[in-house]
Amino acid sequence: MPSTKPPRFKKVFDQISRYGTVGLELGLSVGIGVVLGYYLDKWLDTSPWLTLFMMLCGVASGFKRLYSAMKQIEKEEKQRDSQ
Repeated sequence: MPSTKPPRFKKVFDQISRYGTVGLELGLSVGIGVVLGYYLDKWLDTSPWLTLFMMLCGVASGFKRLYSAMKQIEKEEKQRDSQ
């Protein structure tokens, strides 16, 4: 009877994809905030205030997502360890 545990390499690839995605989300959040702020500044002639504000919003959003992803990974590891 085959074992129900996933192969070890699957666990490693799953972790790599999760951590890579978290880093990508952090970078994209900041990048989108900067681009959006830049174009709003151009449109409303408020340079550089909206760019800075939207960049800070992107940083906050990225770190919020990073925190929630780490909590989810921690929860899954606790479930796996208790099995």
